This record gives sequence, C-alpha cells and structure tokens, in this order.
Amino acid sequence: MSRPTIALVAAQAARVGRLVRLGHPWIYDRALPASSAAFAPGAIAIVVDADGAALGCAFVDPTSPLRARLLDRDPAASLDEAWVARRTEAAARRRALLPELAVTDAVRAVHGENDGAPGLTVDVYAGVAVVVFDGEAAAAFWRPRVDAALAGLRAGGIAIHARWIRAVRGAPRGEPASGDGGPEVTIREHAAHFVVDVRAGQKTGFFLDQRANRARVASLSARASVLNLCAYTGGFSVACGLAGATAVTSVDLAPAAIAAADAHWRRNQLPPGGHLGVVADCFDFLQEAVAARRLWDVTIVDPPSFAASEAVKPRGLLAYQRLNRDAIAVTRRGGLLVSASCSSHVTEADLRGVLAAAAAEVRRGVRVIEARGAAGDHPTLPGFPEGRYLKLLIAVVDA
Repeated sequence: MSRPTIALVAAQAARVGRLVRLGHPWIYDRALPASSAAFAPGAIAIVVDADGAALGCAFVDPTSPLRARLLDRDPAASLDEAWVARRTEAAARRRALLPELAVTDAVRAVHGENDGAPGLTVDVYAGVAVVVFDGEAAAAFWRPRVDAALAGLRAGGIAIHARWIRAVRGAPRGEPASGDGGPEVTIREHAAHFVVDVRAGQKTGFFLDQRANRARVASLSARASVLNLCAYTGGFSVACGLAGATAVTSVDLAPAAIAAADAHWRRNQLPPGGHLGVVADCFDFLQEAVAARRLWDVTIVDPPSFAASEAVKPRGLLAYQRLNRDAIAVTRRGGLLVSASCSSHVTEADLRGVLAAAAAEVRRGVRVIEARGAAGDHPTLPGFPEGRYLKLLIAVVDA
C-alpha cells in the first residue's frame, strides 16, 4: 500500500530537514502544512523536504503540536512485527552492556525515541512489563504491535512473564493482558526493596531514571540529616537511610505516597525513629521551615515538571527558583543541595541559572560540584537534546 506524503513548509524546510538528518525524530505542526491535521491518529506518512527528498516515514498526531514522529529514515520501511521486534531486541542488547543493571531487577527496556521507538515506553519490574503510550497517536500505532515489541525484548535477553498496559501517559489503565501477577510488584535496587504499583503509580510506577542518582546522593549522606522534597514513595529517602543518614524527612502532597515511603522505610528494616513522613505542599513546608529556622545537611529537590511546554517555561522556571530558594535557605552551611528537573524544556544551563538566582535571593553561595542525568538504561540520541530530559545538580551551600 502506498503511503501519503507530507512536505515540510518552505520556511521551515532547511532547518527541520537538517535536524532530522542529524537524528532528531520530531516534526512540529508549524513545519508541516495545515492538511497534516486531517490524518487519523497514528497514520503513517512519508515526510519530504522542500525538494521532495524523503526524510523518512512517521506516524502523525493530528491533535498535537508535535505533529509527526519519525519511525524510520527509510520511507519504504515495512513497520511490521519483524521491524518492531528488531528495534526492541536491539534496545535489550544495549541494556546488556550496562554493568549498573546488575544491582537491580527493574529496567527501562524501551526508552521511546531514543531507542528508535517513538512514543513507546516499556519498563520491566521483576519480569512484569509496563507499557505506556505517549498520546493517542502513539497508542494507535503501538498497541497492535505490543506483542512483537515484548517478543523482541525477550529475544534480547530481558525476561518478561507478565505485562500491564497503561493506555496513555497520564491516564492509567491497568490491563493485565497476558501472564500472571497483580498490580503490585516488589523490586530490588542495590540493598533496597521497593513495592511498585504498576497499575496506577506515577510514570510506570517508579522513577527508574533516578537509580544512579539515588546511589550517588546516598553515598554523600552518611551521618547526615536529609530532607527529601517531592519524595513520592521514598526512593531517595530509603537509599540515604541505608547509607547511614541519621534522620530523613520525606515531604509529598500525596498521602498515599508518604504512606508508601513510610512502608518502604519499615520494609528495609531501617531504624523506626529515623524517618518522618510529612503530607504537605513542599512550597508551604519550606516556608514554615524557613520561618522556624530549621536546617538539614542534605536537601533534595526533585519536583514534577513545572515546564510541560515551551509556552509555560518562564513561569515554570520561576517555580523552580522559588522552590530552590527556600531549599537553599534550609540547608546547613557546608551542606548539600541536590536539585533536579525532569522537564525536557529546561536545560542544564537553565537549571544552573535557577540555582544562581535562588542563591542570590537568600544571599548564600552555591557551588555545583557535579552534574548528572538519567541512568544508563535511558539512552539519548546526540541529535535529540530533548531526549536528555532529566538534569540533576549536586551543589555545596556556603554561608
């Protein structure tokens, strides 16, 4: 069957064509004609430049500003089950190169565009695959191909005995379409054990991207008091506790998240009085802590994305600045600030600027000693800076 063609608009053709040839997999609506909005979600089209040269085949999302996602540079690529299995088998074999995964039985097996599978995420928790589609168009393309995707992962050496499908990111839909296992899975990470809600937990149930960062921050937390803001189910809290932190405070707005953080502390047989779980808005908690002049040795700021789009980025940066300002204020002299952003629209330079402005507001010095990103099972394409969405800075806070 022949595929329809979409040509880049003249004003955008040179720039977008160059980016695509460098490996960028996204084409925005402003670079395509208005007729692209008439496609069905997930429909396949060939994208061509102003000279008619094919850039590749893509699936189309007619309702999104991110209008087309490149699947293959070959416009005639089959996109059948064999094609899917080859992509995911290659992703699994990349994970086999990572010695860091020996410490865990939970892995990001398919990392969307960065693994050549736009709009598809597969996390595997102790053999349970959690499949997430990034939007309606991604769901339309990938849902019929899920079996082939999981078969490719198995062929690449990742054991999978059950699956849950979360139909669209942000809209949990537990669908145990095959295998056994309930909605809760216990995983290990270094010496820690966590219970993951694969049916309705945030993201796919756990923040696998912070695995290496949890270990690094824990290594700096022995004999320290730790404040973990936006703690979710206590990943950083437990890691620091196991490393010898003397007292850990976890703050999150969700009661269920704090209940899980408390349960994880107990499950890992940490000292009963060593953890304080607080259900509160982190902004409000920090304001009260500043007023009370409370201080911690290590302060972790790991909020949800405050900049979900370029349009709201300025407002989001102000929110990051406000949160980091008060986090700096409650960090002891010589203590550590750990500040993260999971927004693809916020660059490392942006985050450094946030820390500079936040430190200036409270008249304290901050020196970044380490810059980090996501764990190795979250690979990135060099021509796709948006794929490096997670940034984390470790800084020493002076007087």
